[in-house]
Amino acid sequence: MVSITHSWKNACRLDSPLAAALKCLRLWVAVCLALVAALCLVTPQAASAAEPTVELQNLKVEQSEGAVYASMQWNFQLPAPLEDALFKGVALYFVAEIEVTRERWYFYDKKLLSAQRHMRLSFLPLTRRWRVNVASQPFSSAGLGMSLGQSYDNLEDALQSIRRIAQWNIGDASDLEPSAKQNIAINFKLDLTQLPRPMQMGAAGQSDWNIAWNKTQRLVLETNK
Repeated sequence: MVSITHSWKNACRLDSPLAAALKCLRLWVAVCLALVAALCLVTPQAASAAEPTVELQNLKVEQSEGAVYASMQWNFQLPAPLEDALFKGVALYFVAEIEVTRERWYFYDKKLLSAQRHMRLSFLPLTRRWRVNVASQPFSSAGLGMSLGQSYDNLEDALQSIRRIAQWNIGDASDLEPSAKQNIAINFKLDLTQLPRPMQMGAAGQSDWNIAWNKTQRLVLETNK
């Protein structure tokens, strides 16, 4: 009996370090879970703050010689990850869209004018120059197709040609209805759908790739005599 009691006391003393170790392990796991939860709360806020800012400036829509022209200036900076992608041979695609509609209380608004402007920005390693191609349809459907292209000595000049749109023909003036309430919807974005499929998956959810602006407002049409 004395021998059994002595053995039980020894077992208790041996179990005590094990119990302490298990307690420390549980505490360590709890701390790790708390840190993971904190990171999940902080990360979206940090990503949102890092999103590029896009602004529209100097919008002008005018009628001249039977056509409607739009001019505008976009203000945005290219984040560092996108510059790195360009230097690695990845072309970036931007698209501007304009739609003019007439308000109708009894049905959907009537579309009067609609136009798209697709811009492809790429870096040419052999010449160390930058290339901007402009087309009225996505490049992914027919390559460069009937696009107009121009080369630039540096990235800033190439970006400026994308930021500034002058005298863009968006349709015929005869399609407008000045006596009705007309609105103009303007969209501008970095078009991820024209990137290679693996790039699309990698860019999804990345704030650096979220370059976009859109707004609908009353159409103010100027006449250029």
